[in-house]
Amino acid sequence: MSKTIIEVVTFQAKEGVSETQLLELSNAFGEALKREVKGFIKRTLTKHCTEDKWVELVWWESMNDAKAALETAPKTPEFHKYCAVLIEDGSTIYYLEEK
Repeated sequence: MSKTIIEVVTFQAKEGVSETQLLELSNAFGEALKREVKGFIKRTLTKHCTEDKWVELVWWESMNDAKAALETAPKTPEFHKYCAVLIEDGSTIYYLEEK
């Protein structure tokens, strides 16, 4: 039996990107995940209270689904629009197994 996986991504938005713009693009990307990616459960986006830093949490049915999403999600236009407003340097991604 596979364990639920939580993907954790930390990032910052590019200079001049409003919070509203980031949230709209994030929501559109979340809808694309629901439609296009097998094993997607849910996704949340949180912001640091005093700094312009974000943490995205994505729940997957299994590690295999999380890995497969790395191939599938970039094929959606929503992924590219979302990533276009993020700073690439300093972003991190890691996976946690729910116990």
